[in-house]
Amino acid sequence: MPDVTTISSVALAFGAGFAAAWMLLGIRIRSSCLRPEAARGVATPIRTLDEGRRRELESLSREHVLARRIVEERIGRFERMFASFPDPILVLDRHGEVVDANPAAKSLARLESDDDPIDAVNPRPLEVMIGNRTAVRDLLEHVRAVVAGGAEAVRTAEFELESRAAEMGADEATSAFEAVIRTLDEHGRTLLVLHDTTRERDASRLKSEFVAKASHELRTPLSSIHASLEMLADGDLREQAQRAEFLAIAIEETDRLAKLVNDMLDISGIEAGVARPHMAQVDLAEIAIDVVDGLRAAADRRSVDLRLHVQPGLIVEGDPEMLSAVVGNLVGNGLKYVPEGERVTVTVDAEDLTRSVVVTVTDTGLGIPAEDLDRVFDKFYRIKRYERNARGTGLGLNLCRNIVEQVHHGRIGVDSRLGEGARFWFSVPASHPASMAA
Repeated sequence: MPDVTTISSVALAFGAGFAAAWMLLGIRIRSSCLRPEAARGVATPIRTLDEGRRRELESLSREHVLARRIVEERIGRFERMFASFPDPILVLDRHGEVVDANPAAKSLARLESDDDPIDAVNPRPLEVMIGNRTAVRDLLEHVRAVVAGGAEAVRTAEFELESRAAEMGADEATSAFEAVIRTLDEHGRTLLVLHDTTRERDASRLKSEFVAKASHELRTPLSSIHASLEMLADGDLREQAQRAEFLAIAIEETDRLAKLVNDMLDISGIEAGVARPHMAQVDLAEIAIDVVDGLRAAADRRSVDLRLHVQPGLIVEGDPEMLSAVVGNLVGNGLKYVPEGERVTVTVDAEDLTRSVVVTVTDTGLGIPAEDLDRVFDKFYRIKRYERNARGTGLGLNLCRNIVEQVHHGRIGVDSRLGEGARFWFSVPASHPASMAA
């Protein structure tokens, strides 16, 4: 059995050999790293590792730049969309204050985009942006309900604001809005989009007024016709003169009813774009002569001096029947609403500046009040102070405007002062402006 001294000697010898081998390996590694080949750029383990890490860093840097550009482009695109959206858009924080607004919203609030920053550091109360305390209170209730409802909650509300036209004394004092409120993110912010529904409100009101006025205008002649026929059927009218009188009333009201229905159909057809005018080369002077000749007897019955001044050869592209209806309506109105013994003058002339032919109907009658001038071409509109002077449907001038403006791309208007008569006129583009100038 070996003794302890022998074992110790063997262990020392083994340890010394292991240490020498380890030192030799280190010298070889150090020599390989410091040898001339490494200095000349020959691949070594450390250089390979270093170049790999450098390539990874460069790749990450390029990816970072690309990702940043993508994010910046998306943010820029969103900001452009946000700024160009025509409806006012507001972003509210969890407290109901405005932390962002597009230019349309700032314009609604009379704020300048550059001088009035709105952000999380400079929030604005919703009342400053909208200006209607009652509407703001209602909107904030909806905002709280949307926040409580979570990500899918959406609410709508309607309200009205004083329009800018009201500040200038206009009749239309309010603008109508529909608000859509929805959750924006998990931090309690909400998106408030305001859509101006003033035009839709006015269109709905006009439709309701049209139906009401049309019903009234249709009921009046129908009632008269029914009463006349009922008396004839019951035998209450025994004398021939009485029967003839009531039959004449029924015929007159039937004609009035037919004209009303035809005017309504013509107006609706033109406005809907389904009218089919028969366009041709038309001499407006000849049309005016025919109309005046047809109304000469009516003028004589009322002792109205009906005059005509025309320049022949003024050709336009138009529908002869429609243009005749316009001239007839304007001259007929002049004859109906001027007192006996007054004068109505029809003029057809060229207007070189606009290259058009102008027809003017001027009377020396009562004139039109200033408050009625802007409405005389509206559907069913009649000047109240003259309703007893003559019967009418209030559709004739509206039909004239549609024929002139929509079908013939011309202009129509009226100039008048109360007590000084009226001047109705319309113009249609000339077909041969070169010959006009000559």
